[in-house]
Amino acid sequence: MFLNVYQGQQYSYSLEVETGHFLLFKNDYKSHAYLQGDDARLFREEIDRIDNLPPPQSNDGRITENLISNYL
Repeated sequence: MFLNVYQGQQYSYSLEVETGHFLLFKNDYKSHAYLQGDDARLFREEIDRIDNLPPPQSNDGRITENLISNYL
């Protein structure tokens, strides 16, 4: 079962809680990616790094959306 974690202007991602896998997708549903294994681990590390940025570099969503778009 997927848990919706982030929904932005153009991109979103969900987490499969049982496995730790991610589903990244464009909000118009024209592209998506399912991350598992090392890809999921690297994505989680990047999200954690982004979430812990100090002000004024704090995340307003653009950094997260850019990261998602890189995987798509």
